[in-house]
Amino acid sequence: MANLILELLVMTSLAIVVYLMAAAVPRLEDKDEEDRGNGRTSLPLEKLDNFFLKMKDKLLRRTKILVMKADNFISKQLKSKKL
Repeated sequence: MANLILELLVMTSLAIVVYLMAAAVPRLEDKDEEDRGNGRTSLPLEKLDNFFLKMKDKLLRRTKILVMKADNFISKQLKSKKL
């Protein structure tokens, strides 16, 4: 069971690293392909980027709140042990 959790943790962190690297690479716009009209549909990459940015912001805010709650809980426990 511990091996499964470790493998999931490694795979998740790898996926996050790949996503962050892909987000850091600037998007290249190729006007020549758009002018040709070869029948390919273009993906709404800007909409996807905005969606992922919003989700990342929400996740980071919620994680920050959880960390702050855990910090407050630990601080209260330490203060009660001193008395």
